[in-house]
This record gives sequence, C-alpha cells and structure tokens, in this order.
Amino acid sequence: MLAADTRSSPAMGRRLLVAPGVYARLPVRPLATTSLGLIAQRIVEQTAAATASLTAASAFVYALTETSVPPIQFQDMPPFMSRADLEALQTAYDSFREQFATLQARAKTWFTPERTTAEAGAGLATVFSQIPSIPQALRQVAGTISAGFELMPCAPFPLRSLRPQDKLIRRQSEAISTLLTTVSQLGQALESAAAALVAVTRTGPLAAVLAAYRGDVRAMTTAITAAQQQLAADGVVIANLGLGDRGAGVSSVAIGVVGLTQGWNPLGWGMITGGTIGAHHGVADIQALQGALSDLEAQIDIKVDRRKQDQAVALMLAGIGVQLRGVAAMNAAVQEELTTLAWLHRTLPFEVFTALADMEPRDLPAAQTEWNAITAAAPEPVSIHLWPSPAHLSAPSTVAAIGADLYHIAHSGALYHYAARSGTWTDMGVTALSCVGDGYDLVVIDGAPVASAPAGGPVPSSHRVRVYDLLTEVWTTISTFPASCVAVGGGMIYAVHRDVQDRRVYRYTGSGTDWTPLPALPGPDAAAQIAVAGGTVFAVANNSQRLYRYDADRKGWVPLGRFTCRSIRANGDSLGIIDTDNTAYVHDARGGGGPVAVGVGTALLAQLSNGDQIRIGVQGQGALWHTDTSVLPATHTHLTVGATTVFASDTDVAHFGDSLGDFHTVMPDGGVLRLPPLAV
Repeated sequence: MLAADTRSSPAMGRRLLVAPGVYARLPVRPLATTSLGLIAQRIVEQTAAATASLTAASAFVYALTETSVPPIQFQDMPPFMSRADLEALQTAYDSFREQFATLQARAKTWFTPERTTAEAGAGLATVFSQIPSIPQALRQVAGTISAGFELMPCAPFPLRSLRPQDKLIRRQSEAISTLLTTVSQLGQALESAAAALVAVTRTGPLAAVLAAYRGDVRAMTTAITAAQQQLAADGVVIANLGLGDRGAGVSSVAIGVVGLTQGWNPLGWGMITGGTIGAHHGVADIQALQGALSDLEAQIDIKVDRRKQDQAVALMLAGIGVQLRGVAAMNAAVQEELTTLAWLHRTLPFEVFTALADMEPRDLPAAQTEWNAITAAAPEPVSIHLWPSPAHLSAPSTVAAIGADLYHIAHSGALYHYAARSGTWTDMGVTALSCVGDGYDLVVIDGAPVASAPAGGPVPSSHRVRVYDLLTEVWTTISTFPASCVAVGGGMIYAVHRDVQDRRVYRYTGSGTDWTPLPALPGPDAAAQIAVAGGTVFAVANNSQRLYRYDADRKGWVPLGRFTCRSIRANGDSLGIIDTDNTAYVHDARGGGGPVAVGVGTALLAQLSNGDQIRIGVQGQGALWHTDTSVLPATHTHLTVGATTVFASDTDVAHFGDSLGDFHTVMPDGGVLRLPPLAV
C-alpha cells in the first residue's frame, strides 16, 4: 500500500473568521490513510470552510443593510463650533447618510438581485442564494468520480480510465469559479464604499465631532473590542457555526452570531449583533442567544445624552466605523476560502488520476472505500437563514405555549402547531418572526428570515402585529406600524415600535388597528424586551439593562430592582427575571413588593403562574431544574439534562427543547415526555 501523506489537511483545526475579530475553528479530524482519502479530505474540509466563511460574510453584509443612520436636524450649537460650522456639520452628516444609503443599496444586492425590465419576475441568483451550490458541487463531483471507479479496468490504471469524467467534473466545478468572481466584484465594491465612508469621518466637521468626544469614542470602541474578544472566547456558546460531528458537518449549522454593528436610536445606543444563521435542526434556541447578547450589552457602559446631538452622532459614527473597517477583513477571508476551493476543484481530476496511477491494484478497494466514506460525510446543501438583528427584532420568541398545545417558528420562519389532543404537528401556512400567546390569542410579528433559496430574494417582512383567533382560526393584522417585539397577558397586547425614531411601547386598544403609545423610557433607553404580568407591562431597557414597571397611575415607568437585567418571562401574576449575574428572581406583580431571588446560575427560565420556575442551569450540560418558590429559600429538584430552551403555557404546562430540535413536556410528577418530532 502506498504510504499516506502525513501532512495535515489544510483546513483541519484552523481558524475561520466569522466576524471582525471573532474566529471559530473547524473540528480536527483524523487524517485519512490513503492518498485518495487525503484528496477527498482536503476538498471536503475546504468545502466546509468555504461554506461557513461565505455564510458568515453574508450575515455580516446583512448587518450593514440592517444598520440605521437616523435623520438628525442639528439645532443646538455645539460648544466647539460657530454657526457656520454648524451648517457645515449638517451638510456633512446628510452627505454621510446619503453615502451610507448607497452602500446599503449595494449590499442588498448580495441578497436581492438587481433586475432589469426584461428580468422582472425572473428568479435571478444572488451571492446568498448560491451558498447551497458549494456543497452541491462537491457532491456532484464526488459522485462522478465514485461512478468512474466502477468503470475502471482492474489493472493497470491508464490515465484515460477516468478521462470521460474529466469534462463533467470541470463543468460541475464552474459554479465555484463563477461564485468567486461575483463575490470578488461585489466585495470589492463594498470595500471601496466602506473605505470612502471611513475617510469622510477623518476630515472636516465629522472629524471635529469625533475629536470633541474622543474620550467617549475611545471608551466605546474599547468596549466593542472587548465584546468581540468575549465572542471569540465564548465561541462554542455564541459564535457556534455548528460544524458538528458528521464529517465537515455544515448540515448541522444551527445558531451563530456573525457580526457586530452599532445600533443607535434617539433614546440611546447599544451594541447589537449582525445577524444569526440557522438550519432546520438547531442546537440552540434564539432566545438563549439573545440572553448571551444581553450580557455583552450590559458590559458597555457608555450612555448618550439624547439632548446632545453632537455627542450622539460622534458615538454613532464611531460604532458604524467599527463595522465598516471590518468589511475589508471579511471580504479578504471569504475570497481566500473560495479561491482555495476553486483551485482544489480545478486540480482535482489530475490529483485523482495521479493517485490512481501510482496505486497498486490491491490497494484500490481500500482507497475507494475511504473516498466514498469521506465524501459521503461531506456538507449537505442546506438552506441558511439570516434573522433580523436585535435592532429590528429584539428578544424574539420562537415558541408559544397555549394550554397543552405548542406553536413553533422554525428556523425558516414557517409556523407550526402541535395539537396535544392528536399528537401531531401541522404547518399553519404562514411565516413569523416572533410568537407569544395566552388562552385567547396567538400573537405574532409578521415576516420571515432571509433564506438562501436556490434562486430569488428574501420573503417580504412587514413586521406588523398579527393575531390568530384560536376559536375562529382567522388571522387579523392589528397594527399599521412595524414591531420589534410583542407581549401578551390577561387579554392585553403590547408591542414596541421598531422604527428608531420611535421605539416606544404601545398598548393595543382591542379595536381595528388602534394602539395607545406609552411614554418613552427614562434617559437614553428604549425597550428591548417586554412582558405582561398581573395586568402590568414590564420592560428591559436596551442600554442600561434596567428593569422598569409601567405605573398607570403616574403614567410613567418606575424602576424595579437594583440589578441589571438579562431577560424576563411572565405568566399570570408572576414575573420571572434573570439578571446579568445569572441570578433568577420572581416578582408578584399584583401583590407588590420587590423581586425575590430564588436561584443562581440560571441560563433560561420558564415562569409558572404560581411563582414556581423551570430553569436551565448555566453549567451541567443543559441541566433542567424545577424551583419551588412557595418556601424560602426556594428548593430545587433536578429533572433532566440536555435542555436548550424552556417555556410554559398559561395553564402551567412546561416544555423544553433539546439540542436535536425535539420538544418534551414536563409531566406533573417530574417525568419527561418526548413529543413527536417536527419534520421541516
């Protein structure tokens, strides 16, 4: 047998840039033992690297399209400027907004094709829609070569034995080269536009604003850098590309943070992620991801005085600058991975021919077996889904539990209903971005993530609030404004306006599309999460991470607790809280008093109406616990392990999801019942 090449396969264990300053590593695989196996291993793992890199770059570009640069009319004179300087600042800022809008329009073509009149209505390929073509090309090539093995004479092996497959292989691999050309052209255009925008902030009035607040700018950029470093350190939890155990495993891609950008609104600013990626079988729930991101946001302690427009602009420009300077690195990384993959495809026929020509006849069966085994575990052409950033969709809920039934939003955005009575899942025929419910209605935010469909662009998302009547089974759109998050309780529906110029909490009047706006949160804050308990709406602030209760008598927001808050869940009169130290609290919204600490080390919780909680610990492989709060200190009973998300219905039926995407019901005696799998 020919001695195997002992050199490491180029993609094994190496780093992949998944966001500016944030890396993930490909899993280390045992080296193949035959020369043919080594060839297969190199191209399989490079396919995994290129697929993951292009997915990350796509989500990063998507973040640029999600970033908001709001219109500002400068009125107050900054202390360092004259009236003439103020006019120049206004002109420079307006010009920056126009240039950024041009960059965003170009970035959107990564996902939505530019159409001419003749092309209108035709499905055109985009960079994002071609991600599945990368593993598809490998599968076609591998299948062609495997089929060629069957046609080969026993011995010797003339190079012409597989020559009929040569043209097929080259034709099937052309898609990679075409994709590389498209990515290179569009990536270079975005890189040039980003560099031009950064240059604008280094001269003239915008540079003067940045210089005037250099201390705040330095603190903010340092905080963002620290957040990037934590993302890298917590890569398995937060920036998990899910490169799995199945070969290169891109088919198991689940949830991942793939970009940092600067979210800003007139009430303040906050670091947000650039997007998430998902596949049909997730290893984590979006809610768990949101909780981890709240921790990062809480670390950034720079606050904006909304009355000082120049300070707000300085911090916004600095934050956007961090994102723009990452364009070059992301562009270079994805081009490098695609260039390497294109080269491997071009040289593959020669490599295979040479390996076979040098092989002893007796070694062929083992080599063929290893080739087939490695290529069979190659990445599958799955669809990738990019969800809106938390600036546009904050704290989304992908599961609503009503009675014993479940309503679940898959990673594709499709909404499914599990009927406990029949024990079956049903596709409801609609898409949604978030869902909540009580015993009366199912409330959703209309829309769908951007999907890497074989052709065409994203499904339009209105972000408007829709209600599904459980009795009549009729959908009704009840808002004319887009919402970033929704909450329901006691028959009352609340939503947060998505537009950066607003960001207030609205209460539905129960009639048509009429809503009543509540006052803005205090200081440089807007609501990032809301929940309804005991007839009262609660909100977690996006910047300070403070928890507020709306006081209807005072017609204003009142702080609740002295901690910074990570997430909230409500059920009946009980509000469940997790602070940024992972301590769980319960608050009796109707009885009054302050929140009561009931447990530490909490990653996620489901709140029961009697005050008890079902919690997932931060350690212990997804350990699930029942917390009895009827006694203090609260007592904790271990239920099971492997939980990734947990939720409870209005009738206190608790459920949890596991790493395989399956759902389970927690029985009254503490047992666990696995529900039928959802095939999506």
